[in-house]
Amino acid sequence: MSVDPRLLRPFVLLAAELHFGRAAERLHVTQPALSQQIARLERQLGVLLFARTRTRVELTDAGEAMLGPARAAVEATAAAAEVARAYAGGEAGELRLGLSPGAHYLAQALLAEFARRRPAVRVRAEQDNTGVLAERVAAGRLELAIGFCTEPAGGIVCEPLREEPAVVAVSGDHPLAERTSVALADLAGETFALVDARDGAGYNHAVADLCRAAGFEPRTPPSPHGPMAWETAVRGGRCVGLTTRSAAPSTARGVRLLELRPAATFRIDLVLPAAPGAARRPAALAFAALARELA
Repeated sequence: MSVDPRLLRPFVLLAAELHFGRAAERLHVTQPALSQQIARLERQLGVLLFARTRTRVELTDAGEAMLGPARAAVEATAAAAEVARAYAGGEAGELRLGLSPGAHYLAQALLAEFARRRPAVRVRAEQDNTGVLAERVAAGRLELAIGFCTEPAGGIVCEPLREEPAVVAVSGDHPLAERTSVALADLAGETFALVDARDGAGYNHAVADLCRAAGFEPRTPPSPHGPMAWETAVRGGRCVGLTTRSAAPSTARGVRLLELRPAATFRIDLVLPAAPGAARRPAALAFAALARELA
């Protein structure tokens, strides 16, 4: 026996109304069309579901027995359709997201607003240097990321979101620590902290570009490596570092932040996979749209 599930809803509604006219109106069909649907379901089941007279419509014993399972099937279909609509609209599901420490405050605001707008989406966030995040986006392990001075690379597309004002970071016992601001050109004799080139080549290049624009070639430590290379160099007092207040939570302990004169900026990016069709899940698209909106 094969039953067309599309015929169960007309049956359930007619059983509730026991009136072809009212049931047809609720279904937005004509009475003859509803009669045809019920007759087709009865043929498929091999039983009569309704006893009809000129003045009354009643359920038969078979119809009474059929009503509970039919109603459950209709409700299950509606629930399944609602779940599908939520996933299709990015209202539910899972998002695999990468966050750079350099975009801390923007990421915090984005996550809070995304949770408010789409509370049923579960966000799985990873925090790491931008180079690592970009590799994971390109490999499909992350759907998108918020990066800091992202270096162009194969497999990703970088979309600038905003420019963050740069500040100078020094250790608490550095000679500059008592100042509130400093000109970049005045730092020509300092050593500038960098990050591991594999993890943050884009940041290193941005620092060099800013120094060159100020008229000098920056002195840098040889081959910085490891996840704490920048912080160690600045906190140890050997180096000055360029950062942003967005990254301050990861650099504030034991570090003073000085305003930079004249103003300069670092770029925060939306990092997306370059592969056609990648990062097209609705939740990822919704987060990307929100990032563009808030940035």
